[in-house]
Amino acid sequence: MAKERPCQIKIIRHAPERPIVAFFRFIDAAGECVITFPFRLQGPVTNFNEVMMDPSLTAQIDCGDPEARISVRVMPCGRRYYWGRKLRCFLDNFCRKPQPVLPVRDPARIVPFAAQGVATSSARPLVSIVIPTRDRADLLACAVETLFERASWPNKELVIVDNGSVERETFALFDRLRGHPDVTILRCDEAFNFSRLVNEGVRASHGEVIALLNNDVETSDPDWLSPLVALTVDPRVGVVGVKLLHEDRTVQHAGIALGIRGLVAHAGAGRAADDPGPYAMLATTRRVSAVTGACLLTRRGIFDSLGLFDEKFVVEFNDVDYCLRAGAAGYAVVWAANPMLLHKEGSTRQARPLRKQEVLDRALFMKCWGQSLVDDPFYPPELTLHDESLTLATAPRNGW
Repeated sequence: MAKERPCQIKIIRHAPERPIVAFFRFIDAAGECVITFPFRLQGPVTNFNEVMMDPSLTAQIDCGDPEARISVRVMPCGRRYYWGRKLRCFLDNFCRKPQPVLPVRDPARIVPFAAQGVATSSARPLVSIVIPTRDRADLLACAVETLFERASWPNKELVIVDNGSVERETFALFDRLRGHPDVTILRCDEAFNFSRLVNEGVRASHGEVIALLNNDVETSDPDWLSPLVALTVDPRVGVVGVKLLHEDRTVQHAGIALGIRGLVAHAGAGRAADDPGPYAMLATTRRVSAVTGACLLTRRGIFDSLGLFDEKFVVEFNDVDYCLRAGAAGYAVVWAANPMLLHKEGSTRQARPLRKQEVLDRALFMKCWGQSLVDDPFYPPELTLHDESLTLATAPRNGW
């Protein structure tokens, strides 16, 4: 195997002339994926300079745009590269830099949404809470207690989908919960596939409204279901998500925006819980392109008509894919500013390098929805796509 060295990656967008988004994988001779990244190709040529890599790696490109023609060249950074870079820096000091063209503000993309009615005592559908889990009885017990047992919504059931738990504490919790007439515990001893666990849990449930929850979500609000069910049963709505906070009271989820970092991201993540954000988008129940599956409500009829969660998305993007399919079918995806739930994200899955299946999920998502990532209709164009900070962008998105 050749040694790693500083290289220049040159990406050329031959067609189309408009911006596109693609997912790049660099594969070694053994077929292993060494480097991956999504990227928005704004201009015709994009250079990544001084990347430490093996120049013999082969590039694979996934793009959902059928018109896309992209080529990649990897070249070691030799003397010519360094002298050329010095010359460009020298000339730049004497060239008049054009004034940046700032994006046009478009607050109309923030679309507030209100339910047509409220869920009343005469119209309270059965809500099926579905929680996939594996061990971590401490997290699951808190989720069950606060989101199910203490919830004021009277017509509800709980389905726990156990994917191979082995710890004694977990089985003790299951034994206690089996005494509840409205609790089902479904055992699925198979390789992890989040979409399949969700689908099996929904199949075992009976409610008109389905509430998918992670095992590391909790709340102090016993009325948390009422405003979300009111939105979910609105015939215009296909999917409902909620505001999720980290334990330090910063935002974890306030809707998912397409195109951030070349893929998707939780817009406004890291801001204070009471920060309204630009156009009050973090304090306004509004339409979004997608919401996280950590707390996702939908109607059973829609879930069935859309074909459930796509089990080809094993780990990631199953929730976003479902939301985008709902949107394509004409339903609104709505993020609710209230209630606010706590999401102990990181307790269940620790930060780490991407695994092989996660890379495959990202490549598949790009093939399916790459065109949608170019421009999110519910994300103002003046906001940056470099991160989820909701700060102003420094250039327009429509290319040059």
